Amino acid sequence: MKSNRRFWIVLLFLLVGVGMIYSAVTLLGDGEDTVKPPLPTIRVGSVTAEVEQSTYCWESGNQATCADYGLPEADDLQLITVKPGDRIDVVYHAEPEASSFNRIEDGELVPAEPIVPDEPGIYLFEIGGEWTQGDSRYVFGVRVPEK
Repeated sequence: MKSNRRFWIVLLFLLVGVGMIYSAVTLLGDGEDTVKPPLPTIRVGSVTAEVEQSTYCWESGNQATCADYGLPEADDLQLITVKPGDRIDVVYHAEPEASSFNRIEDGELVPAEPIVPDEPGIYLFEIGGEWTQGDSRYVFGVRVPEK
């Protein structure tokens, strides 16, 4: 009878231990969902652009993660229709220590002004910043219609 009781006690401790380990792994995961830079808000004229996360390295508390993305194609983004010459306003979650604004041309980053080109077409942009928590890049696209 005593060995039967000992068996159940050991089994109970094993089940509780396995449950605690499972809960810790499930709740903590790999940290990617919790350690990610916030997306900025981008307004072009009176329209808000759909912003996609791009390459980043970010730290929060005692967790850090990095992710590397290639430059997108127009089909990868939700384009917004804007007017030629509209100003592109970027509002970050916090003011970056350094920032960049680039146009994506033929798979290359070209420094640009935050203004929509005058010619009709599809334009892709990459913006980024550096903060004490890390650095992050973001991408978005616009469509300038024929006049």
